[in-house]
Amino acid sequence: MSRRSLRLSEALDCKVNELVVRQGYKSWSAFVVEAIREKSLRTDVLESMTEAETRIAASFEQIMGEMRSLHASMQAQFALTDALSKYLLTCIKEPPSQLLESARAQAKARYDKLLRSAAKTITDQMANPLREVAVDRN
Repeated sequence: MSRRSLRLSEALDCKVNELVVRQGYKSWSAFVVEAIREKSLRTDVLESMTEAETRIAASFEQIMGEMRSLHASMQAQFALTDALSKYLLTCIKEPPSQLLESARAQAKARYDKLLRSAAKTITDQMANPLREVAVDRN
């Protein structure tokens, strides 16, 4: 074992002596060794916490990048849908007034069919990744 010597101020020496007596240490040296051990452990814990925080921050940064990419893709899809809607509304001629009711009924039927088709596509796209995960596990 190596030997060390310390110089303490009067106030700090009194405080250490009080703690040695109050906490039941065998000696002043035993208290100092325990204090050094605790400080060393605390430093190790803080370093490992910093590493974990760094990994978590990197994971969040990656997720945020993916979210930004998804957001940009959604904005492009909205812009395309908006442009297509404007084009269709500009170019398609309204039916004559005597056929308007039947045209609306047919349009409603086509719209319902479009919604069902979109729902099926979305459902299929959501189910495929789940199937892939199930296949990967087997």
